[in-house]
Amino acid sequence: ARSLPLPTKKESVLTPRQLHVVCALIRCWRTTAPGHGPRPNARLLENVMWIMVGTSARIGEVLGMQRADVDVTTLPATARIGATIRYTKKQGLHRKPAPKRLRQRRRVALPTLAAEAVRDQLVLAGPEPDAYLFATKTGRPLSVSNVERLLRAFVMDNAVELRRADIDVGEFTTHLFRRTAATIVESVGGISLASRLL
Repeated sequence: ARSLPLPTKKESVLTPRQLHVVCALIRCWRTTAPGHGPRPNARLLENVMWIMVGTSARIGEVLGMQRADVDVTTLPATARIGATIRYTKKQGLHRKPAPKRLRQRRRVALPTLAAEAVRDQLVLAGPEPDAYLFATKTGRPLSVSNVERLLRAFVMDNAVELRRADIDVGEFTTHLFRRTAATIVESVGGISLASRLL
């Protein structure tokens, strides 16, 4: 039997310059919701981006982070990636107490921009150790689909500027940030360190 054709593997990554372009576009976008004042939840999009780039965590793993998982009192600040947000018909939206694979639990040193994003979210999070960094008004975790929908809206509204910066709009998903993190680490520390981080 012949093997089924696999979909084309996405290989786009963002350069450091492109990351700062995206950041500037997000900051401008969140203040220009037509007729509605500041755009809700756009601030968290920037923080999600920097935490994903700084940790190489998947979007569900970032949304699953709780106050007890981060330590910003050390130098460098650290984040424990030990859970993920999932949706199933049986359980609904819930926190699975392990990343995608159990062996992928890890503690990651946070670069400066990721640490700033974590501090920003801690200000908004509840005081309890199990308070989510990214939560709804009722304290429930944000869903992956809500963040991905917000990112798609940002990409649609800024497609021209993103293309002008040589960013592949068709591959601009949350996973782009994870690939970018791996590429940056691989260029500085080698392929084995990048694969360990992933």
